[in-house]
Amino acid sequence: MRIGRRAALAGLLGMPALAGAQEASTNLRDLAARATIYLFPIYEMYRARWRATVDEQNPQRQRLNRFRHVPTLADARTREMTAPNADTLYSSAWLDLSLEPLFLTVPPVGDLYYSYAFIDLFTDNFLVVSHRLGSKGRATHMIVGPTWNGDAPGDVVLVRAPTTSVWLLGRILVDGPEELDRVRILQSRVLLETPDMRNERRILETGELMRFRTQAPPEPVADWPAAHPDEPFDLFDVGMRALGESPLPARDGPLFEALAPLKLKPGRKFDQRAFTEAERRAIRTGIEQGHADIRAAAGRGRTIDGWTYGERHFGNFGDDYLYRAATALTALGALMPGEAVYVTGSQDADRQPLLGTERYVLTFPAGGLPPVRAFWSLSAYEVTPEGRAYFSENAIDRYSVGDRTPGLVHGADGSLTIYIQRDRPSADRMANWLPAPAGPMRLVLRAFLPEQALIEGRYRVPPVRRNSSP
Repeated sequence: MRIGRRAALAGLLGMPALAGAQEASTNLRDLAARATIYLFPIYEMYRARWRATVDEQNPQRQRLNRFRHVPTLADARTREMTAPNADTLYSSAWLDLSLEPLFLTVPPVGDLYYSYAFIDLFTDNFLVVSHRLGSKGRATHMIVGPTWNGDAPGDVVLVRAPTTSVWLLGRILVDGPEELDRVRILQSRVLLETPDMRNERRILETGELMRFRTQAPPEPVADWPAAHPDEPFDLFDVGMRALGESPLPARDGPLFEALAPLKLKPGRKFDQRAFTEAERRAIRTGIEQGHADIRAAAGRGRTIDGWTYGERHFGNFGDDYLYRAATALTALGALMPGEAVYVTGSQDADRQPLLGTERYVLTFPAGGLPPVRAFWSLSAYEVTPEGRAYFSENAIDRYSVGDRTPGLVHGADGSLTIYIQRDRPSADRMANWLPAPAGPMRLVLRAFLPEQALIEGRYRVPPVRRNSSP
């Protein structure tokens, strides 16, 4: 077929426009991937808050600024969070600091490990009240929003939250089944109070009046719309809605300037109509790429002998947006290294993926157990296609093995071998059995109040090896 001179000239004139459109689409795709990585942790926090406080299908739905104490240890039925531990009772509260401060008071809990982590909208631990703080950990902490102005009582520790919405996640160690009832009582004695609640309690207890108020502010009500994760652009809608609740961190200003072509504005709905169909396709492709990048980064860290050690800024990520997003996918609500170290394993000593269809052993040499001041435990999780981790049902309802597991059998040389497998081992190995899921598996070694050797990475967890014997 012959092409006429006029048609050929028109085609040549149109080539720059076509190239420009392709370049614009590529730019939008790349920016959408960056935006996805940035917004994903915020989206996960929003979804967790909505499920806890708004979802009418949730039988455990809770009020804002109130604790929900979970009275049982996590097991195969636990799906509220990814990779929960099976060692502590959890207490969870979603705080709305837009109206007034809140007060956290932790009474003495004896020698039991405890921590109450304040997690901002960006998943940073901006305060952890725990044994690690010494006497300050038993003081009353007054938590205020980022724009709060006022005077704090002299007998409290003032803490300013970076965001108006905060997740308060508490943990108290259960040091054996016989301790469960006692820990439940300790849970109930931890106080989360508004100024008026604290004032009334102190009047009753001591006759002391902290502050006089003629009218209490209205109690905040959780009324956020549901997220729709199956809709790609919902990430942008929810992200902008959540970011509109608090001042944008100064560190994120340059990123938002770079994302300007996407027309993302905190507090405003994402306007799909501002883009052509081709541009919307490019943005959707970028969102998919961003999610793929997050999944690929889920094992980020130093991997040695099949174990991955987190980086020092785990739990306080700064502008490391990809690490923040990958952690939100695999360990939302995890503590920072000074409080707990998490070492994850997805490969055996031969660099093969861990599978529940295989049998494995993990042997700690004599004197080589994880160095901690509180406790350590090892858990096995089933891994979902999107990268989340949950406990799997097993014959003995055991979800962790650690330094408090009764009846562990040590070798004659003082070593400790843990048998990780789906099927029941021989009778002489039952005491040291950690049941495995049926398919892809992730191991997590937790070390609470770790020694410096663990924090600095000088301590190494032994490799997990395949075991052919039952």
